[in-house]
Amino acid sequence: MCADTDQSDVMKPQRLDAVADLIEIAGRLPASTAVVPGGHRVEDLRLVESARDHGIVDRIVLVGDKSRISAAIDQLGIEIADGDIVAGGDDEQIAAATVELIEAGEVDIVLKGDISTPIINRHMLPLAVRPTVSLATVFDAAPIAGGRPMLMTDAGVTTVCSFERMVDMIENAVDVARTVMAIDCPRVALLSANEKQIPSLPSTSLAARLSQREWPGASVYGPLSFDLATDPDSVAVKGVGDLPGASEVAGRADVLVCPGIDTANVLYKMIAAMNKYGEASLASVTVGFPVPYVILSRADSLETRLVSIALCAVYSQRNPGQSVPGRTAPSGRKPI
Repeated sequence: MCADTDQSDVMKPQRLDAVADLIEIAGRLPASTAVVPGGHRVEDLRLVESARDHGIVDRIVLVGDKSRISAAIDQLGIEIADGDIVAGGDDEQIAAATVELIEAGEVDIVLKGDISTPIINRHMLPLAVRPTVSLATVFDAAPIAGGRPMLMTDAGVTTVCSFERMVDMIENAVDVARTVMAIDCPRVALLSANEKQIPSLPSTSLAARLSQREWPGASVYGPLSFDLATDPDSVAVKGVGDLPGASEVAGRADVLVCPGIDTANVLYKMIAAMNKYGEASLASVTVGFPVPYVILSRADSLETRLVSIALCAVYSQRNPGQSVPGRTAPSGRKPI
């Protein structure tokens, strides 16, 4: 639970009103340096150049085959300093060079380009500063919670959702909600198919266990069905009882924690489909490395891709280093 916070600080970031506002917010912060491993795709260069035009980034480092990178730069007619083109032969070499740049503190954001995801991830995992690396997606959608911005996790990274991993995922998501969305005490809903504990539905018992844990800086409750987490009218009709934390979170959730990657990915893809019809906006960041990391799909809309870079920039500038004081991966437990 959260203690009362002082709201008098005029320098405190304002609460996020819409996901698309991240572009403007990032443009007002100090500009970031982005590195693109496999940086020879024209569409990736066009994207980071757009981010540079918006003041989100001011330096772009491209790692990969120099001849292919130079050809893409010439095709677009953009300017990249010669020293910001880093040679890399195959994907292993490109990933290794990218890690060297991160370790040297030269970059603020990693944007995966045309490189094998398993290879770049394998090289980056030893850098993890948190015991669990997870994906946080900030979204707003007209039919959900009145269109206010929310956060969901984890639609693309964490496949093993044990109690310990879920604790880490919640802490990662709460950090993004506080840092990027400026929510002092995020309300976290642990989703399941039912709001009651059912032996045949393990996610309900897991949510109940997580709810009983102490959560400094957040209000966490579950299990809750999607409608009871997001819709006050459903809460009024169905009720949630008087269990500790239920009334604080039900119908008012800021963060949706899915019981597994399957559920989260389906929800993500639904919101992405709504985005194509102008009914939603979304952006994602991978949390747990020294710098925010974004893996974009070329199927994502241009808005989603640009806002994701803006999200990473805001998170990076407001929370440099991403490390959590006093927390490291327990012995024998590898970051994931």
